Amino acid sequence: MNRLQSSRKGRTMSVPFLCIGLMTLMMVVGIIALTSGVKGLGWHNLSELMSLEPSNLLVYKVWYVRLPRAVLAVIVGGGLAVAGCLLQGITRNPLSDPEIMGINQGAVFFVVASLAWFGLKDVTATILIAAFLGAAVGGSIVYGLSQVSGYTAIRLLLAGVSVSLFMGALTTGLIILHDERLSEILYWMAGKLSGTNWTDIQLSLISIVPAMIASMFLANQFNIFVLGEDAARGLGQHIVWVRRAAFILVIVLVGGSVALCGPIGFVGLMIPHIVRAWVGTDYRILIPISALTGACLLLVADTAGQWILYPTDTPVGIITALLGTPFFLYLMRRKREEG
Repeated sequence: MNRLQSSRKGRTMSVPFLCIGLMTLMMVVGIIALTSGVKGLGWHNLSELMSLEPSNLLVYKVWYVRLPRAVLAVIVGGGLAVAGCLLQGITRNPLSDPEIMGINQGAVFFVVASLAWFGLKDVTATILIAAFLGAAVGGSIVYGLSQVSGYTAIRLLLAGVSVSLFMGALTTGLIILHDERLSEILYWMAGKLSGTNWTDIQLSLISIVPAMIASMFLANQFNIFVLGEDAARGLGQHIVWVRRAAFILVIVLVGGSVALCGPIGFVGLMIPHIVRAWVGTDYRILIPISALTGACLLLVADTAGQWILYPTDTPVGIITALLGTPFFLYLMRRKREEG
C-alpha cells in the first residue's frame, strides 16, 4: 500500500517517496559531513581518496575520522528512534522515552562507574558490557516495580521516572567522588560522536543493528497490542511475552547507544511523534521510517554541532536536548489540553 493515511490529521504521504527523500537527505548531509572543512580537499585531489591509504592525511581525515562518525550517527539515531517507538507502544503513553524510563540512566551509571574506577578513555567492549548491564538493571527494576499490585502503563511510567532520578543521583555521587576525572566523564555524558573509529562501528553492527532488525518482527504484535490489553488477549496475543521481548530490544538498543557515544536524549521521544503524523500508526511502517528519520536527525544534529561553535565541537547530545526540551513541553501541553 503506497499511500497511507495519517490516523490523526487525515493527511496522506507516499511511503516510497518518503523513504527516497529521507535517504537523499542522509546522503547529502553525509557528503557535507565528510568533506566540509577538510583542509586541502578539492576537486583536483578527490582521486586521492580512492587510495584508502591511511598514511595520506586527506584519506585519514575522510575515511578514518569523518566516515566512522557519520556512520555511527546514522546507526545510533535509528536505534534510539526505534527504542522510542517500542517504549511508547509498550506504555501506550506518548511521553515515554529511554531518557525518562530509567533505562538510559541505568546504562549511564554503570558506564560512569567503569570510567571512574578503571579510567577507560576509549569506548571498548568493557564499556559496552557495562552499558548493557546498566540498561538491563535499570530496565529490570522498572519492569519489576511496574508489576507490584498489577501491571498498568501508568505504573510503568512512574517506575521509570523514579528509577531514572535514582540512577541519576547515583551517577552524580560517583562524579563527585571521582572529581579528578570530572571533565572526561562530563564530556562523555554530554553525548558525543567525536573520536569514533571503525571498532565502534563493528560493535554497533553486532548490537544495535540486529536489535533494530528484530524489532520489525514485533510490528504485527504491536499493531494488536496498541488496541488495548483486553482486545489483544481476545485476539490470542501473549501480552507478557510481547512486553518482555520489546523491553529486551530496548535494553540492547539503549545500552549499545550509550556505550558508543554517551547518553543522547529526546531522539526516541520526538521521532515516533513526527513519523506518526506522516504515516499513521501501523508499526510495519512506523518502525522502519522512524529508524530512517532518527538516523537523519542525529546525522544533521552532529554535523550542525561541528560548525555551530567552530572550531569547538559541540556534543550532539546538547543539540538534541535543545530540540527535544521544547518538543517535550509541547507534548505535555497538548496532552493536558486533550485530557
